[in-house]
Order: sequence, then C-alpha cells, then structure tokens
Amino acid sequence: MKLIHAEFTMLVVSLLVISSCSDDKNPVQQYGNTMTQSYKSAQKLDSKVNILEVRKSIQEFHSANGRYPADLNELSGFNGIILKSDKFEYDPATGILMEKQ
Repeated sequence: MKLIHAEFTMLVVSLLVISSCSDDKNPVQQYGNTMTQSYKSAQKLDSKVNILEVRKSIQEFHSANGRYPADLNELSGFNGIILKSDKFEYDPATGILMEKQ
C-alpha cells in the first residue's frame, strides 16, 4: 500500500512540475515579455513627445518669422533639433504637422 501511495505522490509531483514549465508561467519568458512591452511603450511615448516638440517649434518659428517654415529642414536650422522628417508629413502653408502612419 505504501508503494502505491508513493507512486501516486510521485505522479502528482511530476505532473505539477511539468505543468509549471509552460511558457505562460516561465519567469524568464514573462520578464522578456515585460521588457519588450516596456520598450514598445517607451518608443510610442518618445514619438508622441517628439511630435509635440516639433509642433511647438513650428509655432515658435511662426511667431519669430511671421510665417511657417518652408520645410522641416528649415525648422531644424531654426531650433537646432534634429528631425526625422521621414516620420512626419508637414504642410508649410498651414503649419500642420502629422505623424506618418
């Protein structure tokens, strides 16, 4: 009887160990997922902050010069910010800056 109880206990322990090794409970996998999610969130925040900064610079340029910059390169020369113009669509007639989708 003790042998059957010991075998049953070993079976239960083995099943618990095997079930705890799945990817959704793996601490290393969870850490990796958290780090990836944090990195993506930081990129989105950086993009939003950058577009707000550029819009503010456009308004400052307009206030100082009475017109909107002809392009984002002219704005970069005005405020010294290095812009990634491939990420934005800019209308020099209205000063409207949109993030490319």
